[in-house]
Amino acid sequence: MKHLLHSLTFLLILFVSTLTACLWDTDTLNEEMSESPTAIHLVTGAFPRHSKAFYRWRIEDRTAKLAQGNDDPLHYDDIAVAHDKLNEQDKAIEWIKRKEEKYPGNYETYANLGTFHIHSGNFLQGIAYLEKALEINPAAHFNRERYQLYVARYLQYRTQHGQFKDGNFLLPLSRDPYLRQRNSESQDHDGKVPEKGINNFYSFIANDLADKTAKQYNPAYVQMSDEETAKAIQGILGMMRFGHHNSPILLECLADLLVPHPNDGVGNRIAARALLKASYEVEDETAREMYYEKACRAIFHQEGVEIIPLKEAFDRELSQAEEYYAELVALEKSWIELGEDVEEKFRAKFYQRSKEDGNLAYFPVEFEQISRNSAPTGPSPPYRIFILLASLTLSVSIAGHLLPRILRSRKGNL
Repeated sequence: MKHLLHSLTFLLILFVSTLTACLWDTDTLNEEMSESPTAIHLVTGAFPRHSKAFYRWRIEDRTAKLAQGNDDPLHYDDIAVAHDKLNEQDKAIEWIKRKEEKYPGNYETYANLGTFHIHSGNFLQGIAYLEKALEINPAAHFNRERYQLYVARYLQYRTQHGQFKDGNFLLPLSRDPYLRQRNSESQDHDGKVPEKGINNFYSFIANDLADKTAKQYNPAYVQMSDEETAKAIQGILGMMRFGHHNSPILLECLADLLVPHPNDGVGNRIAARALLKASYEVEDETAREMYYEKACRAIFHQEGVEIIPLKEAFDRELSQAEEYYAELVALEKSWIELGEDVEEKFRAKFYQRSKEDGNLAYFPVEFEQISRNSAPTGPSPPYRIFILLASLTLSVSIAGHLLPRILRSRKGNL
């Protein structure tokens, strides 16, 4: 029962939790006060996010405000993050340093600087700034920002072991040949021997958290608690939401965290989708094939689930998401052309709750349960057991409450 409750808690956190990351600008505040898109929305890209045209508009808007004497520190963050979103990291760093000169010591400044440097491939500098940000505000973003730091350290770890070549990572990060070399304790690309057992992002965090002095410690089999895993998933989803949702690295890290839960069929199917999406985002044919193989392995133990129908469903979901985002891009373009306050229009459409049903204007993605025959209509076995036990408990409780009354009533009638 305890395991079932942990599994339920894990799923609830996965689908409805508030998501955070280290990028900080006006949108961060708006989005953190709204409900969050679910994991499947983030993997498909079917969630409200700004277009490139918007970020160019924001740069012009905030630059004009600063020129008019409105020297709000947040304007610097907005300009810097906009440049980062346009993959102009040098300009992003330049603007955030201007803010640091005028308004030194802010948590948001160091969080953004760390993120910009990581996006530039400067992992050591990025890690240093993120650590500095967390020194100022250890509980920032609900104390989940440390998982972005884990990603940065994981990338640095992979870099040290030969997986960063000519400005690009050799993907997937957990490459099969790389795993075979590690498991046999042979040398890797640059003649270094990786730590035994560190074969993906999950095991990287698990080994960092583990008590290495314990007698039973084995780096190849160390595990995280469900609670810690859920927090790590929150951190990755937050980076996808506020950063780059289609990053193959983040998609792979998300899958690494989801797959160790073999009883969570939904989590494994989302992991498979994330890996399929990663395969679509890379140009290297070998990397594409390996991500596809990893997607197959993610659902290997899922009874009745096959990769082909799942991929077909996912492709439909992606098509819907692309249509949704194309409409959003067209909307922002029209608002800009009409001289509207684009931020206010965006907030009204995508952040404001409907008075009728209380829901946010998030796009409903088709999330199908895929099996060999037809989609199962009932809950999965663990949840059927949970429902059965809950029903029995409720029945016993009701009987215990009503039976004495019934007996007293019958006794009175005799």
